[in-house]
Amino acid sequence: MDLHWYLRTLEEVVIIALSSTFSIQTSRLEGLTGVWVGNQKVAALGIRVAHWITYHGLAVNVTTDLTPFKWIIPCGIRDRRVGSIMGLLIDARSQSCLAHGTAVLHNLDDAGIIHITHRSLIQQFSRAFQIEFHHKTISAPILCERKGKCLTKETQQN
Repeated sequence: MDLHWYLRTLEEVVIIALSSTFSIQTSRLEGLTGVWVGNQKVAALGIRVAHWITYHGLAVNVTTDLTPFKWIIPCGIRDRRVGSIMGLLIDARSQSCLAHGTAVLHNLDDAGIIHITHRSLIQQFSRAFQIEFHHKTISAPILCERKGKCLTKETQQN
């Protein structure tokens, strides 16, 4: 029951995922929660705890449009900026300093990069917290049964 350990472990999940998947070297900054590449924050963390049950939030900027961050001070930190995985990959490509194995990632669209990031984060989260994660695809009829109604073409038009 150590909330600091929990936050640092969530950060470690992101650090390992970005390193192993994209060869992006991230770090922590003393006194600041989150995951950083230089002065760019690429992941923000926030948790809520009630009766030792955690409700956590983990936001990783994958293909995020960072334009709105020019007009706000994210997380109250004035001397740092927000970055994204896609932005870092584009910067690396333009500087011709791609790490081995990441060149194929540049041919992916936003959905592909998001999917790869999601899969890597789930894998690292499962390892860090020693849980098994099983992905199951649910068909539309099953979803309709669970929600109690289903949108058909007729109900969508009304």
